[in-house]
Amino acid sequence: MDRQREWDLSDWKRLGRAFAAQREAAGYTQVTAAEALGVSRSPVQAIERGRQSNGSPFTKITQTMRAYARLVGWTQDSPQRVLNGEDPQPAPTPTPPAPAGQRTSELPPAVDLELRSGTTLDSTVVHLGEATDDDTRIIVVLKGAEDLSEEELDELWRKWRKTRRQLQAIPGEPDTPSDS
Repeated sequence: MDRQREWDLSDWKRLGRAFAAQREAAGYTQVTAAEALGVSRSPVQAIERGRQSNGSPFTKITQTMRAYARLVGWTQDSPQRVLNGEDPQPAPTPTPPAPAGQRTSELPPAVDLELRSGTTLDSTVVHLGEATDDDTRIIVVLKGAEDLSEEELDELWRKWRKTRRQLQAIPGEPDTPSDS
């Protein structure tokens, strides 16, 4: 997904300035953006500064940068676009900011953000508990970008079918009741 060439420090600083401006326009502070992303303030500061927290230059676009892009209403490929000197793309359905200090769900902020972004493609539930503990389960939601090509979707489904079979092989109660 990332372009093969290496970006220089000025490219990363331009990306950081764009993130900061869009964050402010979306009504987030660095603290509220970090909370919504489920990270500390340091990664947000580093991204906006154009350097990693340890002072080293970035070498690739991170998952946090992609999540940050979705949070501020961009497509997840917008960081790469900005690094390449282009404008960020607005997301078709931007994630609306929650009022400061107000949670929109009981889920951890990073999970809540991920569930609200992208297209939901499928899900599965794996029950881990015994008959007396039917609340212990793993819930997996398959999400994808809004603009997947047919080839990308086919590859994603192939990987998902294999992963779902592995998940369903985890010992525990079956998903459907037996007639015994």
